Amino acid sequence: MSEPNAPCRLRVVYSHGPQLQYISHLDLIRVFERAMRRARLPLAYTQGFNARPRISMAAPLPVGMAGEQELADFYLTETVSPEEFRSRLAPQLPPGLAILSVEEVPRQGPSLASLVRAARYRAELPAGCPLDEVQQRIDRLLQEAALPRTRRAKKGRPTDYDLRPLIQELTAEPGAEGPVVRMTLTALPGATGRPEEVLDALGYPPTEAAIVREEIILAPHAEAPVEEAEQLSDDSGDFAGEDAP
Repeated sequence: MSEPNAPCRLRVVYSHGPQLQYISHLDLIRVFERAMRRARLPLAYTQGFNARPRISMAAPLPVGMAGEQELADFYLTETVSPEEFRSRLAPQLPPGLAILSVEEVPRQGPSLASLVRAARYRAELPAGCPLDEVQQRIDRLLQEAALPRTRRAKKGRPTDYDLRPLIQELTAEPGAEGPVVRMTLTALPGATGRPEEVLDALGYPPTEAAIVREEIILAPHAEAPVEEAEQLSDDSGDFAGEDAP
């Protein structure tokens, strides 16, 4: 994606802690924008009457979920080194947001969202859930050839889809309190697995689990990017392009 007014593009890995897990995607963009202003960093904006900050998230974090290694690209109107960017921005961020690393990436390279392929999650279940029972349910689920589900559409009619091919990995292990379910789910436009739907398919209420997105998995360098879907701008917290498989 070429940005004529943005000669510098920095890719940031950051953590999104539980202190901010109930803010929306748009609110998070505003937090970063205000922090950039306080840090006096030259953030680029889109052209036109309603200019927007050029901050591109890999995949909006669902509301109510924390993220340990989130990804975002920041477009700047001046060249700033990754070290300077981090040192100036980090002190301006609120509790719950922490910069883990910064690197410069090609300005005209593929968009960050088009490189997303999957995501890893950790779901901490209540202490009253026996680990052996969780494992048995996982084993039964993985043996299923298909997991028909219905996804509620924001506009229009609900859509039926198959959850099973979206589950790449699914395991259980003991945690500090209750069992921990780990999962790797496909994250492509129109084919994105959601951790709360996996928990529901296992028979556990998603509202009773603490879900954390541990990592966003990008395509290998040699793999071509997929067509980018428009990121959602409401408070639903869904992935970009996640209407229905």
